[in-house]
Amino acid sequence: MQHKWIGPMGVIGLALALACIYAPWYTHSTAAFTLNAFDLAEWTSLHPAVRASSPALLTSFLLRAPQLTLVAALALLANGFGDARARWLLRAAALLIALRFLPPREFFGSAASDPNFRQMMLLTALSMGSVLAAILVQGLAPRWRGLLVATLLALGVGAGWWGLARAHTLLDNFEIAVSVGVGAVGYTASSALVALLGLSLLRWAERPGPANKKGG
Repeated sequence: MQHKWIGPMGVIGLALALACIYAPWYTHSTAAFTLNAFDLAEWTSLHPAVRASSPALLTSFLLRAPQLTLVAALALLANGFGDARARWLLRAAALLIALRFLPPREFFGSAASDPNFRQMMLLTALSMGSVLAAILVQGLAPRWRGLLVATLLALGVGAGWWGLARAHTLLDNFEIAVSVGVGAVGYTASSALVALLGLSLLRWAERPGPANKKGG
């Protein structure tokens, strides 16, 4: 089919987006405040204002949400591969990424009431649930799958920048001058590329012939 390259390109784009989550989202002259999205979420979770917000730990959740959407998008893109081995390999990769949210072992003992650990456990469950949901909708038409991937990634980008803005306010309160890092920009660009690839399936779906068959 003419659009078979969309799946592999999408996976590459998601891999780049994932790498960008662990690249600096804020840069500072000292390494202690040059933080990637995951570390920034952890740092904000310690701030009393973030813990007292409504809903609690909203800033941390927003900074972690981009990785959640990547897990769901990867699981959905896996459905477009004709080879069952490739589909299950990508689903396994999505589950491995989901395990990054797993809280430390203290959560399963004395720290079960910690709100940050509870949020991480919730994100672990949501991530794994998104992989299961993607498997259940394997028969979804390519164009709807592409639209869903684009929507998820748009939500991830929006959440990431919202969380970044809220974190910037906290850093300002400590008079810590930071600049937006390559991670945030790269994540946005990579997600936008994959979203455009997903939306391109809408165009292919309108064409007659083999490109309009199920499973692309």
